[in-house]
Amino acid sequence: MSRIIRNTLFLGLLSSVLCHAQSPIESAKADLDQAVKELGATKGEYSDLRRALYRDINRLDDEALKLGKELRDLQREEERRQATNKTLEREVEGRKTDFNYSSGILAQYSKALASRLHPAENQIYLEKLNTLDQKAASAVDDPKLELAERIKALDLGIDRIGEVAGGHRFDGKALRNGSESVEGKVLVVGPSVFFAQKNGDFEGVATYAETGTMMPTVVAIKGSDDEISKVVMEGKGELPFDGTMGKAIEVEAAKEGLWETAEKGGYVGHAILGLGLISFIIAGFKVWEVSKFKVPSRRELNQILDDLLSGNKESAMRKAAAIPGEAGEMVQIGVKNFHEKRRVLEESLFEKMVTIKPHLERFLPFLALTAAAGPLMGLLGTVLGIIKTFQAMALYGSGNTKNFTTGISEALITTAEGLIVAIPVLVVHGLLKSMCKAKFGEIEGAAIALVNGTTERGKGKPQPEDDGPEEPDDDIDLVPTSA
Repeated sequence: MSRIIRNTLFLGLLSSVLCHAQSPIESAKADLDQAVKELGATKGEYSDLRRALYRDINRLDDEALKLGKELRDLQREEERRQATNKTLEREVEGRKTDFNYSSGILAQYSKALASRLHPAENQIYLEKLNTLDQKAASAVDDPKLELAERIKALDLGIDRIGEVAGGHRFDGKALRNGSESVEGKVLVVGPSVFFAQKNGDFEGVATYAETGTMMPTVVAIKGSDDEISKVVMEGKGELPFDGTMGKAIEVEAAKEGLWETAEKGGYVGHAILGLGLISFIIAGFKVWEVSKFKVPSRRELNQILDDLLSGNKESAMRKAAAIPGEAGEMVQIGVKNFHEKRRVLEESLFEKMVTIKPHLERFLPFLALTAAAGPLMGLLGTVLGIIKTFQAMALYGSGNTKNFTTGISEALITTAEGLIVAIPVLVVHGLLKSMCKAKFGEIEGAAIALVNGTTERGKGKPQPEDDGPEEPDDDIDLVPTSA
């Protein structure tokens, strides 16, 4: 029953669905047609928008290309202007450098001109130079004005050269011998400056020494016979030209002889020179003594040895006695002890050589002492002289540098004397030491020749009979051997 009901319901539902199936299909078809129409309209609208967009893109591309070209042109223009600015900056820096260099050179010239002026010319040039320097220093904000003031100083220097080269005369003042101020006329001729007092009482050469004033120091010349005054006042005549601007006169007055220089060394300097004189006398004596010291030659020694080996001792002694001096005495001792044991011969020769060496080297220690003590004595004199100089400075002050330097130079004289004595004495001592050593070597050679000659004793002769035990001889070299 239930199955029949279920089938009946299913059939009813199916018939209902079939009755209403036609209406949704038509509706869907109508919707589809509507959608197709809308799609076509949308595609047309999209195509219109795309074409408009393409036109805008092309227009913007053209504008971008144009702007890019303008940008590149502007960049190139900027680079060109930057390069031009850098070039101008470099040129400005170069101009500034040239200006600073020129201004510096001119400033240095102005200062150098002021320092190189003769003290007599300070009266007419120094104030002008100082004024120009002050104007140039105050015009630092106006380079053109500063350079113009510097050039005026250069023109002033050029004008001065022309005036000095031709002889420049002007009225001025001077210090008579560095102390008294007098009025007169100044004549500048090259590096030389001459002065003549108006009344003709004084004339001379102006020195280059600074006086601390605007006036120069004038040194009178002996025997000028008013020639300087005549030339200074009239402009004609002969002048005693001095290229050193008066220094030669001062130097000539300050010249000293050898004895005067030695006198300034004082007692210490005299002691050094005396010690040096004694040393040179001793050195001369030693050269004579060593050169006259006679040493027997090898030929004389061979003749004496031949006589000794042949048994002619008296002839050997006469030949040894003919050799003068201590070397002859040593050979005589060797002849006397030649036939003794070798040890006895060696000891006797050595004993004599011990007395010869001090005789050869006598007085040499005194030369060595002089060479060592000379510089020390010189240093002592220098220290004492400097002490005196500082004592004088404490009493009279240090304002006078000339006196101070003079005292120091005198104090150093003893050091120079000590070295002058010590260096030659040291050299002579070394030479004499070598001469004595060489001469003593010759003496040793002669002694060795006598000792070595004993080796020939007994050769070619029969051995003496053994008369009994003899005193042993430690020197086996002296034992005779049979032929």
